[in-house]
Amino acid sequence: MNKSLLTLSVAIGVALFGLANAAEIVPVYADGNNEGYNDTTAVAPVAGNPGTTRGAQRRIVAQFAADLWGQVLVSDVPVFVGAQFNPLGANVLGSAGATFIFRDEPEFPFQDTWYSSALADALTGTDLNPGFTDIGSQFSSDFNFYYGLDGNTPAGQINFLDVVMHEFGHGLGFQNFVDESSGAFQSNIADVYSRFTFDNSTGQFWPQMNKPQRKASAINYGNLVFTGSSARAGAALVLDDRQSFRVTAPAAIAGTYAYGTASFGATVSPANFGGSVVNAADAANTAGPSTTDGCTAYTNAGAVAGNIALVDRGGCGFVVKAAVAQAAGATGLIVANNAAGTPPPGMGGTDPAVTIPAISVTQPDGALLRQASGVTVAFVIDTTKLQGADDLGRPRLFAPNPVQPGSTGSHYDTDLAPNALMEPAINDSLNAALNIDISANLLQDTGWRLNPGNAVINGCNTTIDIVDDAGLIIGANVVATNNLVAATSANRGAYLNAMRAYRDRLSSAGLITSGQASALSTCINRG
Repeated sequence: MNKSLLTLSVAIGVALFGLANAAEIVPVYADGNNEGYNDTTAVAPVAGNPGTTRGAQRRIVAQFAADLWGQVLVSDVPVFVGAQFNPLGANVLGSAGATFIFRDEPEFPFQDTWYSSALADALTGTDLNPGFTDIGSQFSSDFNFYYGLDGNTPAGQINFLDVVMHEFGHGLGFQNFVDESSGAFQSNIADVYSRFTFDNSTGQFWPQMNKPQRKASAINYGNLVFTGSSARAGAALVLDDRQSFRVTAPAAIAGTYAYGTASFGATVSPANFGGSVVNAADAANTAGPSTTDGCTAYTNAGAVAGNIALVDRGGCGFVVKAAVAQAAGATGLIVANNAAGTPPPGMGGTDPAVTIPAISVTQPDGALLRQASGVTVAFVIDTTKLQGADDLGRPRLFAPNPVQPGSTGSHYDTDLAPNALMEPAINDSLNAALNIDISANLLQDTGWRLNPGNAVINGCNTTIDIVDDAGLIIGANVVATNNLVAATSANRGAYLNAMRAYRDRLSSAGLITSGQASALSTCINRG
């Protein structure tokens, strides 16, 4: 056995009737008294989470995530996850990764290749490093997390379950073991994740490259993909048709351009974003020091009205720029980044009064638009291609320029639509309690077996799939919810009432069929 200790982290019961063994994932809490998972601050129960202290609610969410992933994956060996809260710095919600990696076990599909600890144990059926955690995870003590389990996250909060599912996903194997800043593999040995990492520009997998080539590939935005057959099959079921932003005139700069989306205003589409682009101008003042930042009323509002306004990033918030453009009569907004790099930034903020669509472009692309005359743009849908995948349907990996150590390569690209759990940011459109999209598909390609069976509670088959081909995990949610309700109900009557209400919510939401609801009722009554 060859083993390596990692300090690197990335910034997601038993079935009957001959079905596979679900993995047991065990959080191991490492916080001190009255902090993190042990915080004794009194709080009110919230949406499916009955905890009455902040620490209890955090532990309930962590265990719920462990039960979800545990149901989805197959292993005879428990997976131990070190878990704690710490200040992690600005904009960092959490981090996680394998604590140890292994190679050259006879059960491994690839030899001379690193495998994360949890996957290595699952493949060998043996705890290769007893007495130690397989995954290390930590979460920020500086954010206002939502600890409900219903997916209905209030404005201004971040869904903790989504964050935990994302980080546990990294620790389970959604990560490479590459220093992308240098292109070096861990101990100069490839990992299984990198064996499926392919650069469309060079036509090479990462293990085929030397260090300088991998370093360059890590910032080759839009051209880095994951080639696994399961991830590709899942992408075909999950991803939207490709929507492209195109400059249609003048001919000298016509073509398809990368773009970032906004959390405010109308969602961009061919129906609402197209036409002439006008460089917006405003006064240089304390609200915005540049005449192109669009922070105050336009001095050329007459020219902008009925067209798409182009402004530069900086000086004020994105929402302010959109509100100013809308007041000038613009039909849409393009914000050019004020620093080099890819991908174009996503634009955050909230203002219900903003209704026009807005996108961002890179600094070089913004300069092209600004310097050209007679610019017209449009959005185009290609029903033969997938959003966030290459032309062969292989999902893109995150390869920003400049490199983002600990994030580059080990995420799906931000261009995926719908948003994916394993993108580098947690989006408010996620609901990892019920849907993990193509996250498990990638893990399957690296060697994990996915649970092919149905949710089993109280020794009874509910007939509800644990996980389907498109990443819906309704059955896993049934087991996790049953575990939680059984553990926190005062008596059998309370358990029955809570589970029957849960069954009705699934049924009314169309998440289970009438037949499945009937089978679930039978299983609940055995509790």
